[in-house]
Amino acid sequence: MNYYTIAPPVELAEYIQFFWVLEGSASPQKPFHHRVLAESAPEWIFYCKGQFEVYGTGAGQQITPLSCLSGQMQNFKKLYTSSDFCLFGVYLFPYSIPAIFGLPAHELSDQTVDTRILLGLEGQVLEQKIYEAPDYNRRAVLISQFILKQLAKSKETQNPVFTSIRKILFSSTALCIPALADDCFLSRRQFERKFIHYAGYSPKQFQRIARFNAVVKGFEKQPGSLTELAQNCGYYDQSHFIHDFRLFSGYSPKAFFMHQHEAADYRAFEEFNP
Repeated sequence: MNYYTIAPPVELAEYIQFFWVLEGSASPQKPFHHRVLAESAPEWIFYCKGQFEVYGTGAGQQITPLSCLSGQMQNFKKLYTSSDFCLFGVYLFPYSIPAIFGLPAHELSDQTVDTRILLGLEGQVLEQKIYEAPDYNRRAVLISQFILKQLAKSKETQNPVFTSIRKILFSSTALCIPALADDCFLSRRQFERKFIHYAGYSPKQFQRIARFNAVVKGFEKQPGSLTELAQNCGYYDQSHFIHDFRLFSGYSPKAFFMHQHEAADYRAFEEFNP
């Protein structure tokens, strides 16, 4: 399994967190099963080689499109492939959805949309360019050029709520929602309405998912005491931590992190039976 990231250009660092690449081998004899965890940020994914079946969602098996925009998710889902694969992803900030695609972020929450349906002919042309590009750096350039063009004609401008979203994403502890509203000079109701528009969920639910993500990513960077890590991320009650972890991953924390060391990143994490 090969996984790595590519930094975005400086002028897009406010909208793109990073590009990522995942390559791997699979066969009918040795398929690759992957569980996508709940995620506070949307991702634009291009299946440059191979496709996955999505299963266990209650809607029957589905095949991933050639490329898609996946909104922020509060549930996990399972994917499977029996052939070699290569994925190129764009890890966005939540407010990038209205800024780049002209849609309220909440319209894509828990949804995955085919690029061709989302962008029409323009999406089809971009998709083809991505597949024909000679390497991943060129793919990153093509996506960056497209996003810069979209931002140039966007009606969405910088909003103080962007800063609140970033604070929650990068904070190691739970933040006070009323204080964030005060920082934006908004009433609690105004703040929540704008937050849902730009982040896809209410501040409370968004912070729950971001806190779960912080535990997963924090353990990758500094494996150690899971209890201590959970406390550092704002979980002061063990039962609450276990409940949220099961809800957003389908695993108990202990079972998940026992296997986590086997993957370079949670995107390369292979499904297992706890």
